[in-house]
Amino acid sequence: MGAKDGRKGDPEGFGPIEDQFQAIFDDFFRRPVAGSGRDRRIPMLVSLEEAASGASKVIKATFEALCADCKGGGVLKGDLPGFHCPGCQGKQRVSQERTLTVKVPAGIDDGQVLRLAGQGDEAPLGVGQRGDLMIEVIVAQHPRLRREGVNLFVEVRIDAKTARRGGRVNVPVLDGERRIVVPAGTVSGAEMRLAGFGAVRLGAEAVPIPAEVTAAPYRSRSVGDHRGDQIVTFVVGESSTDGQDDTSEGRRAAQNQGLWRTGVLAAALVAAVLGAFVLGR
Repeated sequence: MGAKDGRKGDPEGFGPIEDQFQAIFDDFFRRPVAGSGRDRRIPMLVSLEEAASGASKVIKATFEALCADCKGGGVLKGDLPGFHCPGCQGKQRVSQERTLTVKVPAGIDDGQVLRLAGQGDEAPLGVGQRGDLMIEVIVAQHPRLRREGVNLFVEVRIDAKTARRGGRVNVPVLDGERRIVVPAGTVSGAEMRLAGFGAVRLGAEAVPIPAEVTAAPYRSRSVGDHRGDQIVTFVVGESSTDGQDDTSEGRRAAQNQGLWRTGVLAAALVAAVLGAFVLGR
């Protein structure tokens, strides 16, 4: 009769309309759906020196990927229903660790975030773009230097003699120390600005800080065009570094105290000799 498989009333070559929708539905869920993987966010601790002048850091980051054993199916091919893939325990995805080298931009500040594109989780079913890795920068506290924007601040204690007469002291800076001149007559709270000794201005050329406090500008341009400054605040103490009063009054007091102790010891010695003499008689 030349009859076809299709039922009466159905379009030629097609089954019932319900079967068509079922076929579309099944096909949709069999095909991978494109999407983006999740972003990951991790902290990264850097020193003040690394943040102010730039650096490279090696970090480890964890992300999720499709299970390589079951290709994201949750079960191994040929396994009976109910048996999970041993690699992912049926979760279809596994955690993996990756070692990355991260460039820390010179001048980055605490709390700012670096984005590494494509270093996050894999996309669902492995189709689509990977997520990104968001790295929150945490700048460790420096034992001496304090940062505000591109400028650095430090307090330097000097004794009364150096403050009164002037002298030289060592000042901590980003790459070690520099020796600076303390003007005569310096009082507590007096400040000295070291131009170009601060943090790099974000996006500027990361030139090194001057080798000397009075170094000539770099590349015919002032270092201050690339870096902030370091402000030194002097704190005048009553004592020198060895804990002894360094003023003339203090020295005289120490001398008088020494003479008094010598006199007391001499008197005690004379009394002991006289006592022995009397007893001997």
